[in-house]
Amino acid sequence: MDKKEKKLFLLWTPSYYPRFGGLESATREYASFLKERGWKVKIISNKYPVSLPKSEQIDNINIKRYLFLSRPIHYLKNKRLDLFFAYIVFKPITLFRLIFYFKKNKPSIVNVHFPDNQLIELVILSLFFKFNLIVSMHGNEVERMSDLKIKSLRYYLYNKLFFSAEYITGCSQFLLNEFLKTFPQSNSGKCFKVHNGVNESYLNHKIIENKDNQLFTAARFVPKKGLHLLFKVFQKYNDIPLVIAGGNKKELDHLGLKLTKGISIVGRLNSINMIKQLSVSKATLIPSKIEPYGIIIAEALCCGSPVVATNVDGVPEVIDIAKKGLNEQEKNIFNKWVKIVEPDSRTLRIGIEEIINDYNGLKQYNELIPKIRRQFHWSKRLDTFHNRLNEL
Repeated sequence: MDKKEKKLFLLWTPSYYPRFGGLESATREYASFLKERGWKVKIISNKYPVSLPKSEQIDNINIKRYLFLSRPIHYLKNKRLDLFFAYIVFKPITLFRLIFYFKKNKPSIVNVHFPDNQLIELVILSLFFKFNLIVSMHGNEVERMSDLKIKSLRYYLYNKLFFSAEYITGCSQFLLNEFLKTFPQSNSGKCFKVHNGVNESYLNHKIIENKDNQLFTAARFVPKKGLHLLFKVFQKYNDIPLVIAGGNKKELDHLGLKLTKGISIVGRLNSINMIKQLSVSKATLIPSKIEPYGIIIAEALCCGSPVVATNVDGVPEVIDIAKKGLNEQEKNIFNKWVKIVEPDSRTLRIGIEEIINDYNGLKQYNELIPKIRRQFHWSKRLDTFHNRLNEL
């Protein structure tokens, strides 16, 4: 057994498989990637939903789940007395169990994703135990951090955590830049981007030549995802149906949006059905107003879907990765089928029409997909991360 195999890499995430989502998929890929390279990997996660077992093994990796509660004042303001009293009872119990866990397992490296509900526990554990801390951020938590008051306790704890970290990673350079605006680091060299890859199921799926007569989008039903822009487009442009995944009618109502002719919602999709929709649709639309990275763009490209996406935040980084292995002629073909537009309804409509009204030459685009897929293999995306681990 070599030196690397003797180290324990502890991945700490607020949510993990079998829950479905971007964070769950990414952290599972991190864990599997490192285990394949000889690291001893264990996982700590939140016991949410509470029906999940306290401990189990997935992908031959041990998972321990604890109840992480945070922001008791927030519970009181929202009249959640059950959660407030649960916080008082379970916070010290969880901390005691974590101290026992760390004392028993002695992790060499702790990689925490979304350092939010587990913030206090992390700071306390770092005082009692010696381990190399890596903080990995994915988007929403950086947005919330930007609203913190500098003199608040939460800002102080975050700052202490980031100061003690060996490395801080973000899923895009855009996200890291936003983070550094709120928490400037004296050693900015410890911050580096780790672009997310795409799951193997998206990379191995057969490319569909004959597309269905539909457009597709998938997103959480929140304002920043820009669904209102698509609804505005489809008030005038309804020559082709639009299928929307990611939420339900109640969530749509909260956005003030009403279903009209030609628009349907299909709820949250598992990866099999997501791949199917991306593969058969004439184009995938991503109308985001804010998008730290945009993994759905990468997934759509790897499924052979033409794409219309807004030119915001981390989206250009996804496009740069996709085009990295293409020559100039191939880039021209790519640009015909992948439209990056401004985040407004007019340019979204133009981008859609440019693809739909000239749907010849799709075969040339399909021939690029294997090259594009190679750029989004997780092994390629995590190489830099792995090299940094070996330096610790």
